[in-house]
Amino acid sequence: MPRAAVKPLCLGIAGGSGSGKSWLAARLMGQLQVPVTVVCQDWYYRHNGHLSDEEALALNFDHPDAIETPLFARHVRELLAGRVVDAPVYDYATHARLGRTRRVEPASVVIVEGLLVLHPPRLRSLMDCSVFIEVPADIRLARRIRRDSVERRVDLNETLRLYEHCVRPMHERFIAPSAAHATWVWRQEEDAKFPDDLVRALKKRLSARR
Repeated sequence: MPRAAVKPLCLGIAGGSGSGKSWLAARLMGQLQVPVTVVCQDWYYRHNGHLSDEEALALNFDHPDAIETPLFARHVRELLAGRVVDAPVYDYATHARLGRTRRVEPASVVIVEGLLVLHPPRLRSLMDCSVFIEVPADIRLARRIRRDSVERRVDLNETLRLYEHCVRPMHERFIAPSAAHATWVWRQEEDAKFPDDLVRALKKRLSARR
């Protein structure tokens, strides 16, 4: 009898804007020594390219309703079932999904990464384990300013407006409380060893599945 395929391990990585979610995911990809794929919640912002400039200013990208969670969860389920998915590509400058898609391959570890991945039960139910990254607000804001200016073509005034009206209140309302659902809470400023400890913990879980 052939051995049954080993179900991929699904890891959620959540935390506030600028907490280092993408950095941690990249670190794991380089150190787990098994195939790893990452699915980013940011890819699943709803298409808003049709909105006027005035309407676009009212968008709240840190509210759960900004994400097309049913599609996001379906794609994660497909990856965990060993199937390829074509994820959307979102343009932050125009608030629009582009016509092209991003091919995502299944792997031994599927990392689900984003601000709100621990908020909806339908996503949490797919995860075997999860991390919430806790970072002081001033550090997260400084990182967001650098990222927005370099990677997302967002000017400083807009970054600060969004932080005041959306990022900070939504962090307090939705994101920070979701840490209660995490397997591990990484207090980044206090625990420099956590990434290495996490690699060891995940390798142990992977070995137990074989």
